[in-house]
Amino acid sequence: KDFTVDEYMIYEAKLLGASAVLLICSILSEKQIKEYIAVCDKLGLSALVEAHDEQEVNAAIRSGARIIGVNNRNLKDFSVDTDNSARLRELIPQDILFVSESGVKDAEDVKRLREFGADAVLIGEALMKAPDKKAKLAELRSML
Repeated sequence: KDFTVDEYMIYEAKLLGASAVLLICSILSEKQIKEYIAVCDKLGLSALVEAHDEQEVNAAIRSGARIIGVNNRNLKDFSVDTDNSARLRELIPQDILFVSESGVKDAEDVKRLREFGADAVLIGEALMKAPDKKAKLAELRSML
């Protein structure tokens, strides 16, 4: 997972075989997000547009995002609150894929996030810390 800060990185991601790039609302302007989504479309890449609050969700929607990820980790103080996804889900139209990012620790978290409309979850820390990654992934998938 790397975040895109320059258009060149999108072309680089394509050359390296990526299927998607991460565009973070808190570090890009709305204009940049819109331009980068257009580049992704031209290259056949998906753009996951990450937001953390209502203002960023609205900017992502105005930019034409088709996949919006709500980061449950506050990038200012690194606290995690999965209720952030629940609060912001209702702002995102149903035709936009909704990804809940960060703070997913177990199958119950996956179940809860799915119940309020998450189309996907982005899991990093729970898998990285697991001594048996295959078993952890199986556990997380058990609620699908």
